[in-house]
Formats: sequence, C-alpha cells, structure tokens
Amino acid sequence: MFKQTFGIDCIGCGTQRSLNLLFEGNFIEAFKMFPAIYTTLLLGLSIVLFIFDKKRNYQKIVISLALINAIVMIISYVYKMKFIY
Repeated sequence: MFKQTFGIDCIGCGTQRSLNLLFEGNFIEAFKMFPAIYTTLLLGLSIVLFIFDKKRNYQKIVISLALINAIVMIISYVYKMKFIY
C-alpha cells in the first residue's frame, strides 16, 4: 500500500516475502529480500522471552536488539534507495 501510494518501497517492504523464503529454506534469498530478517527474528524471540519469562530480565537485550535491528533496516533501506532505484 505504501509503495502504491508513494511510488517507493517502505522501510519494511519485503519482510513477509523474506519470511516465506526463510521457511522454504532459502536463507540467502531471504537475506537479499530483507537484510534485517535475522535481527528481526532475534528481536521477536527476545520480546517473547521478555513477556513470558519473568524470572530473568531481558530489557537490555530487547533494547539492544531493537537498536541493532533499526540500524540494519536503515542501512539496507538507504542502500536499496541509492543503488537499486
């Protein structure tokens, strides 16, 4: 919808297709589609642990992974906009 409206990809474009490629076993293609797929999955796992495992404190891990994920997403988006489009 974002691409249809504005004519460019959004920063999260390719996430679902990348996840599908990952489930099919195409790990390199998944990374090419959306480079932040692996950091996004780690972030999601750490959020699940943060919610359900109250014995340990995952707050620093969640914050760190969120920052790393945001940086990877921004770098890959800038690269895509500069060199692919």
